[in-house]
Amino acid sequence: MAASNDILTDITRNYSLATLLLAWYTTEKRELPWRETGDPYAIWVSEVMLQQTQVKTVIPYYERFLQRFPDIKQLGTASLEEVLTVWRGLGYYSRARRMWEGAHYLLDQRGGKMPKDYEALLLVPGIGKYTAGAISSIAFGQRVAAIDGNVLRVLSRLLAWSEPVETARSHRYFKDHLRVWQPVLRPGDFNQALMELGALVCTPTKPNCESCPLTQVCEGYRQGDVYLYPVKKLKAKRQVVTRLTFVLCREGRVYLQRRPSQGLLADLWEFPGVELSHEGGLNDSLPVVTDDERFKLFQMAVPERTFDGWVREQFKQGLALQGPVWYTFSHRRWKICWVILDLPEPLEPIPSSVSSFRESVGEYRVDAWQDQLTGDNRCWVSLHDLSEIPLPVAFKAIVEDLTDGLSP
Repeated sequence: MAASNDILTDITRNYSLATLLLAWYTTEKRELPWRETGDPYAIWVSEVMLQQTQVKTVIPYYERFLQRFPDIKQLGTASLEEVLTVWRGLGYYSRARRMWEGAHYLLDQRGGKMPKDYEALLLVPGIGKYTAGAISSIAFGQRVAAIDGNVLRVLSRLLAWSEPVETARSHRYFKDHLRVWQPVLRPGDFNQALMELGALVCTPTKPNCESCPLTQVCEGYRQGDVYLYPVKKLKAKRQVVTRLTFVLCREGRVYLQRRPSQGLLADLWEFPGVELSHEGGLNDSLPVVTDDERFKLFQMAVPERTFDGWVREQFKQGLALQGPVWYTFSHRRWKICWVILDLPEPLEPIPSSVSSFRESVGEYRVDAWQDQLTGDNRCWVSLHDLSEIPLPVAFKAIVEDLTDGLSP
């Protein structure tokens, strides 16, 4: 008899959870542009952009991206350079690159159509378990879980789960419960409701339990301390390195080179530089590097040997390092220092392939500079156009230093 009562309680709890959550979502959800469409491609774009980026930041980028690339064909037939340019400013550029690769796959293997099946979606480059679950449930109405960071937090508190949420065992445990809780009708709304609850109510540091629709079925709340959850693994300590950066200026232009196609900031344009071992903790002291050492490091960073003589002479004059500024990646932290090297004007005019990226009317157009950069891993860029290039956010301070005072 006791077992029957437990089963009845579980059934009632599961029914109540979905009913309460969806009722709350219907009245409290935010009006967001990607919630006004059932297009799986548009949903894919939104989910990729929302990874590690706040909603208010994503909205204008989402609208601009879809205006330029309204479907899979438009994205897949564009150049990577153009995609990165439209993405410029949103950061984590690898997301854009993987989505571009996914569009190529869909054009080649699926006739430009997004598959409805969860397992087929996982075959698309750039689509992982969470994104596949979001697309299949929201766009196609399939009962598939979509577990992001917000959902992990909500579930860990609902279930008072005492193990680290990042483990495979935890994910299996959560998916088993979601498989029971997720309703046949509105499975996509159910997934979005869990995400919305984590974003608006069940927040990391100040959960508003009094406004939560699920307090009556939340084990963490019943225990009286939701702050115990989620339990997380201890993070590995980030590697801290000094990034010595060389900024070459010449005739109102600055030298850029493309990073390798693999690894950190793959395929992005950068000011050349080298990583040095870092000592002394997180203080703002500048590294002590002799003139000869700087020149050798310059040669390591810049494959172009045309400027060696001028650079060596400038280093002998004792150019001061500027910075530092700090930039944090998921696994590494850069202490960025830079030196500006003013090179002489060339004996011959700079080739047209590195001319200004603006049209004569002064309006920025993606393909106006895209054609000029494609096919080469180094270029000279007008200072007026520098802010339009998809440079890593890590170099923002250098760009501002170079362009400060330029007329618009």
